[in-house]
Amino acid sequence: MSKNKSKLSEPEQRSLELLGSIVEANEWAEYIVQKHRLITIRVKGRSNRWYLIEARLNNGSDPRLRFDFRGWRTIVMGGARKRDIIHKNRYCVNLCLSTHSTGKLPFGDKIAALCLSLHNDLTTAMTIPLLAQFIVCPRDELEKIMVFQDEMVIYREMFGGPMDGFGNPPYQETIEDEHEEPYPYWDDADFHNHEANTPPPEEHDPSLQDEPSPLTEEEIAEMRLWDAYEQHMEDLARQEEWSRRREEDR
Repeated sequence: MSKNKSKLSEPEQRSLELLGSIVEANEWAEYIVQKHRLITIRVKGRSNRWYLIEARLNNGSDPRLRFDFRGWRTIVMGGARKRDIIHKNRYCVNLCLSTHSTGKLPFGDKIAALCLSLHNDLTTAMTIPLLAQFIVCPRDELEKIMVFQDEMVIYREMFGGPMDGFGNPPYQETIEDEHEEPYPYWDDADFHNHEANTPPPEEHDPSLQDEPSPLTEEEIAEMRLWDAYEQHMEDLARQEEWSRRREEDR
């Protein structure tokens, strides 16, 4: 049963093939993982900042989620250097960027749009203030930050991190237009044109994938902070789902 629920449709499969073609054809993007239910891509922005996109297909069987959720979950992280996103160290931050604004495009097309927008990050940042904040934030300041959001910047000290005493966050900003389109530069025509001029993806040899060095104790501590943040976000998602269901029952 779960196999049918997670089976990709033909448009989704074609869109993932298009995504593979775009990644293979550009030096600024590279696959780390390419499986049926897990996609991990690194992207180098024109600002020389690095981005990590992780997309996972959820079939609703995650025991950590008490409500039923099916579909793709996407996480975007950013770092000043490539090493930062490889090891997800203390200079790697979460960027709350959504793929929802790309409408009813298949998921592979949405990730392709996200990759292209992050590569052109200097232009994209003109319409997404949180991305602009990340780009101009010095690497030493990234050490104090966990998440860049539209509403505010979340600092590690808010989750009991070792950053007490730094005062008020200097990068907070409120976005007036909550319905702003994050990725206005790519539409259906762009994807069809790009697909026509892009060679088919090549087969990957898993043995050639670069393996990062073992994590240090400091990096393990950072991962624990991320786990605490993800648990907090899941709790918020559950509360929102429960509130929605209570409203529907009235």
